[in-house]
Amino acid sequence: MDPGPLSFLIIIICIIFIALLSTSEVAFISLNRIRLRHLVEKGDKNAKIAQKIRDEHDRLFSAVILSGNLFTVLATSVGTAVAISLLGKDIGIIIATIAMTVLTVIFGELAPKTFAVTHAEKISLTLARPIEIYIKLIAPLVWIFNKLSNFIIRLFGGEVKPAPQLLTEEEMKAMIKIGEEEGAIEKEEKEMLHNVFAFGDKKVTEAMVPRTEIVAIPEEAAVADVLTLVEEEGYSRYPVIKETVDTITGVLYVKDIIRKMAKEEVPPRTAIKNFVRDAYYIPESKMVTSLLDDMQKNKFQIAIVVDEHGGTAGLITLEDIMEEIVGGLQDEFEAIEAEKEVEILDERTFVVSGSTGIDEINELVGIDIESEEFHTIGGFLFGLFGHLPKTGEQLRYHGLRFLILEMDGRKIEKIKISKI
Repeated sequence: MDPGPLSFLIIIICIIFIALLSTSEVAFISLNRIRLRHLVEKGDKNAKIAQKIRDEHDRLFSAVILSGNLFTVLATSVGTAVAISLLGKDIGIIIATIAMTVLTVIFGELAPKTFAVTHAEKISLTLARPIEIYIKLIAPLVWIFNKLSNFIIRLFGGEVKPAPQLLTEEEMKAMIKIGEEEGAIEKEEKEMLHNVFAFGDKKVTEAMVPRTEIVAIPEEAAVADVLTLVEEEGYSRYPVIKETVDTITGVLYVKDIIRKMAKEEVPPRTAIKNFVRDAYYIPESKMVTSLLDDMQKNKFQIAIVVDEHGGTAGLITLEDIMEEIVGGLQDEFEAIEAEKEVEILDERTFVVSGSTGIDEINELVGIDIESEEFHTIGGFLFGLFGHLPKTGEQLRYHGLRFLILEMDGRKIEKIKISKI
């Protein structure tokens, strides 16, 4: 081929088209759906076209892939012909391959796509009409190639399925926020939906009852002892221990005793050993979602969390897991009145229970306490003090004053938090 201006013009035009197609592909896919929906509602016509292209992205992909390949082949062919005519066959092919690879990859792919990611909205709205027209013009050619492609896939035993429409987690959160602002979603519903997203990342240690709060039954106890404990504590399931909480031998479901009592008389001094079920042990590293699957498959509702040394770290029930999503639940026998964990005195002062979660404290006072070791504010402060604090002791941390209001043995019961 004669290496005249026309040859170089063809190569330049092909690279420009490849760049435009790459830019539009990334720009439309990177568009924020929520932002786009607002623009459409405001009457932006280009936004409406962009939304249609994004929603029907298969049309865009097909047009971009087919056109991009055609322009790449054309540019490479012309470039190779020009190089051969100037440099000879052997060297010309090598130089053309290197030059066209650099041109198409850098100027036709990498640079345009990188630019498109950071300017997705502006590019999409600008190119919406031209791209829509182009997609319609090339549609017959795309249809032919799609039919040929699908035929080959089926020929080799494959199956052609449409790609599912998926929303990202960030898009879902943005939709929830808009729903709350528009009054379609209540605050409690918003919190529950956000809890669902956080649920998948939680370990059992973040939802369990710590060992210091475990209410257990000695294995030598009788039915009368259990009924008394139920009246006092209000739980429906208890770990059964031999000596301490580190020697749990099983689990007692109060409903097992009640079912037996409904069928026949059960003497008050009947030993509970006949009602004890096997305990289910899990490591501290287990994820809550995995435990929930185990509970559904194996039909149990309480698990013992074991630390790396084999001791009992805590216990977790089905109710504890559900509370991570929907908030506080009442156990079958739990008292209706529960102690309030958070009391807001004014906009800068709060009184909280030591068992309040660190995440809740962060949201309450607007800071970002990060701790992998502790999950409650009481445990976190215990670590900050470095010793067993006394009532009245205080310390400062990240612009906050923490004052110990009440201790229960070795447990921090109540704390006053003040913004300094």
